[in-house]
Amino acid sequence: MRLTSPKREARYRQLLQAAVKIFARDGIDAASVADIAEAGGVAKGSVYLYFDSKETLSGDVVGFVFATPDAGEALLSKDPNPLHRIVRFCAGLQERVLGLGENAAVVLHMFGHTGKTQDDQLARGIRQLMSESRYLIELLLANAQQRQQLPQDLRISRAAASLLAVTFGVIHSRLAHGLSGPDHGINVARSVTVYLRGLGANLPLED
Repeated sequence: MRLTSPKREARYRQLLQAAVKIFARDGIDAASVADIAEAGGVAKGSVYLYFDSKETLSGDVVGFVFATPDAGEALLSKDPNPLHRIVRFCAGLQERVLGLGENAAVVLHMFGHTGKTQDDQLARGIRQLMSESRYLIELLLANAQQRQQLPQDLRISRAAASLLAVTFGVIHSRLAHGLSGPDHGINVARSVTVYLRGLGANLPLED
C-alpha cells in the first residue's frame, strides 16, 4: 500500500511484524485481526486503516518476510561473479526465514494456506515472490552464460525454476525438522552450489 508519512510506514511495519507473530503461533486460518491488533499495540479498527482484510494483510506479509534489496537489472547483468551472486541471493532467503526465530513457522503456514480462499492475496504474494526471484536468477544465469561460466545450451528458465525449488525445499526441510537442531550440512548455499556444479559451474564446494 502507499504510505504518506514515516509514522504510517512504521505502524504498517509494526502490524506486519505482529501478523508474523500471530500467524506463526495460531496459523493463518485461526489467527484473528483482533489478536494481530493486540500484538501490534493498536485498536482492532486501526488495522483496517492499513489493510482491507486479513487476506490483504497476509499477502503483504510475504513481501515483508522475503524483502530483498533491488540491485537493478543493469547491475545484475554486469555482475562479474553472477554464480556467487545466485548462491548469496538464495542463501539470503534462508537467512530471512531463520532470522524470524521462533516465528519462522509462519513460512510453512503461508505456503500451506494458499488456495484456501477466493480472495487469495497470500497466493498472489507468493506468486509475485517466485516471479521476481526467478527473474533475478535468470538474469544472473544469462550473465554467467555470456561469461562462459555455464554451458551455452543451458535452459535458463528451467534452471532458475529448479534453483528456487531447491532453495525452498531446503528451507521447508529446516523448518519441518526444527531450527534448534543441527543442519547436518544441509543448507541453501551448499545445496544451490551443488546444483550449479551439476549444471557445469566451476564453484568450490565449501564445508
